[in-house]
Amino acid sequence: MGKFACVRTLLGLLLLAVVAIAQVPFEMIGQINALTFSSGDALKGGTMTLDGIKIIIPDNALVTLPAITISWQELSAPGAMPGFGAPGVTWAATVQGNIVNVGGAPNYVAGLIFIAQNPGQVLQGTIASINPATGHFTVAAANGPIDCILNDPTGFYTGIPYTAAPLWTVDPNNPSIHAQSGFPVCMPTSKNAATCPPTNRPVVGGVPSTKITFGAPPVAAGQPDPMFMVPLAVGDFISFTGTWVGGLLTVNALTANLGLYTAPGTKPAYVNCEGAAFGIASATGVVEVAETRAVAFVTDPSTTLQWFAIDVNPCDGTTTKRNIQLLQPSQAAPLGRAVYRMAKTLVSPATAQVGFRLSTGTITTGNNLTAGQFIQPIFDFIFPELLNFGDPMIPLNLPAMTFLAQGSGPYIPGNPLGTPPATCLRVGQLSPWPGAAAPAPANCPSPCTLPIPGGAGPGPSPSPSPSPSPVAADTILTASGVLSQARGVVTLTVNAQVNNAVSVLSVSVQGPSPIASQVMTKGTTVAGGVTNWSLAISIKGNKPTGITVTSSGGAPPVSKPVA
Repeated sequence: MGKFACVRTLLGLLLLAVVAIAQVPFEMIGQINALTFSSGDALKGGTMTLDGIKIIIPDNALVTLPAITISWQELSAPGAMPGFGAPGVTWAATVQGNIVNVGGAPNYVAGLIFIAQNPGQVLQGTIASINPATGHFTVAAANGPIDCILNDPTGFYTGIPYTAAPLWTVDPNNPSIHAQSGFPVCMPTSKNAATCPPTNRPVVGGVPSTKITFGAPPVAAGQPDPMFMVPLAVGDFISFTGTWVGGLLTVNALTANLGLYTAPGTKPAYVNCEGAAFGIASATGVVEVAETRAVAFVTDPSTTLQWFAIDVNPCDGTTTKRNIQLLQPSQAAPLGRAVYRMAKTLVSPATAQVGFRLSTGTITTGNNLTAGQFIQPIFDFIFPELLNFGDPMIPLNLPAMTFLAQGSGPYIPGNPLGTPPATCLRVGQLSPWPGAAAPAPANCPSPCTLPIPGGAGPGPSPSPSPSPSPVAADTILTASGVLSQARGVVTLTVNAQVNNAVSVLSVSVQGPSPIASQVMTKGTTVAGGVTNWSLAISIKGNKPTGITVTSSGGAPPVSKPVA
């Protein structure tokens, strides 16, 4: 081989090497060694060193903590991560991104960041004592009781705020302190008898009841009231997780082994999400795409539960809900469980949060909770896996996540004790972008506008289903119900037509597990005002036998057997 041919070969190999590291995926879990913070506004990034590997944290990166989402800069506050750097104290992170060329050299650049002191922690035990003066409680253990407190900066569950570690807070809006069924529970103290009433925990045979089915409100004085939380009690078995602050475990999530249910078809009814995962698609390579799935629990299994994605406008932060699946929760043990399995159906684009909403709608409770709905951050984005080992690695498809590629609107601090910045900051595209080429950013007007205090703001606020209203007389032209089955889940698809474009159609389902009337989804309108309506309901277990379609226009109901 000649001299110049050899040089050309070497240049070609170098070019291949550059291409090889132009975009390589990484998904890592490890201990945090060091953090740095770039100077500037609240949306500036920095770096994280994870078990010796330095990762660039882009500007506009948001960090998911156990109960809230924050900007990277919020971690720079003194004491933000209790004990970080002290002997024997460790903090861990899960980071997903791509290795890309930044400044002419390969760098790990983060896309998704999750931080907790111990992300795998799930503790269990029995409440041994409760101190009503302080809100502290202990959990029995063979080597001595564990000293705990709810990490409750606003005092929502205790009436006694705990403010030493606000980033590792409970979630007061979507109760992270709850019974297995999703009913919110509280720690009884001397400060919260009005919102954590003792009457909500009847004593039977000298022992606090562990199973309660509430009546529909309003209830008689002295009776358990579903509009308020249920007090925890000594002897309750709990699963819990939290952050150690010295020798005190500050709990951010707790599930009590209590069977708490609400009256069928009434409000309030409560929802809790046990977990949700998004399978992310890939357009290249021979890969296996993970299933999008979720598990939720409700206190009223007679009512259908909608799972929806929450799309966020990258400019103003307003949200809209996008239906994923409507499901009938289990009416047998485990009562009220709703298991969503999307199989090969891709749910795209993936969103940072999803929601669950009961068909009976929502109501504001005596604790100022929005009962009937639950908003859940996604902690598990599952990217495609190679099927042919040895093939080139597939970069993480981060452009498919609009909240990373486009942004998510005005920045609001995640810290429950924080205040919005004086000047509006818009969460934009990650910079540097964790990929070979950045997608086109959102074209947003300037300047950024802060949300109105007390308004919907950038948080998820899906609109309720439309309520039927009186319209001119009409006729239901067609109605049908067809069953299909996959992986043990029966799906009932109802289609109907009405001859009035203003009419609103609803459907009820008959069978071993009847479903109350609920509004269908409006489709196309054709000549003469003929309008199509449809609804798909997934049912675990017994198959329905019939449907009845009704109209807000007063048309005679149409009943049909299910095919």
